[in-house]
Amino acid sequence: MKSRYAQYILVVLALLSASLFFGACEEETAEPNTDKGFEYFPLAVGQETLYRMDSIVLRPQVGGILYDSVQLEVRETLVDTIRDLEDQLWYRGERYDRRLDSTEWRFSQSFLMRREEGRALRQEDNLEFVKMTFPFRGGNWDGHAAFDQYREIEVGGQPIQIFADWSYRYLQIEGPAVLGGMDGVGGEFYDDVVIIEGADYENLLNRRFSLEAYNANIGLVYRQMEVFETQCQICCSGDTGTCLDLPWNDKAEGGFIIRQWLVQ
Repeated sequence: MKSRYAQYILVVLALLSASLFFGACEEETAEPNTDKGFEYFPLAVGQETLYRMDSIVLRPQVGGILYDSVQLEVRETLVDTIRDLEDQLWYRGERYDRRLDSTEWRFSQSFLMRREEGRALRQEDNLEFVKMTFPFRGGNWDGHAAFDQYREIEVGGQPIQIFADWSYRYLQIEGPAVLGGMDGVGGEFYDDVVIIEGADYENLLNRRFSLEAYNANIGLVYRQMEVFETQCQICCSGDTGTCLDLPWNDKAEGGFIIRQWLVQ
């Protein structure tokens, strides 16, 4: 395996819809900011963010692989609060998207977010992610402690272990960065972001990369994922020697790329 800091690419996936067993909705105020870092994961009913998202999903077809791409606007809004069966407070959000050539928003997914002592959590499609640990420090953490990291998720008609062997860590703590932009060109300057790497490794058959950046008092401002798999069949008829030297755009037989950045 080897690690590298990834370049910007076109991208996508809309990760999954959320549902759990919860009690009734209720209006509540956010818990006090007691841990350093809470301001990077703000939670308030009515909070709304608007993103651009580029996505590519690899779909097998006769004669090769189709790179199915789409460009979207994505709107996320925290609409209310609920408590689960353990009386833990969650903020329920709704996600809507629309194609850039459309004026019609369509419901995409529900999700849940909450903070607790030492952690920030987000739940999508019954998958609970530990997005941050507080206070910020070096070291790695298991962002998928609540579910089996080897769980297969269907992407482009193929089952993929998207989250296998991830290990989260802070690449940057409270510093400046330029993020977003079209095709990696331009972008917005942020003077106070934390950058979190979820995965950055590759071997002969797999490539996994995940990066998220959060700005103080805004939350998520940039996200990028790259998941590739190959059996070296379509590109190389099983010749792993030839396959080894090819770039992933040539040898990938399944997976996706996404890139999402704040526009409002």
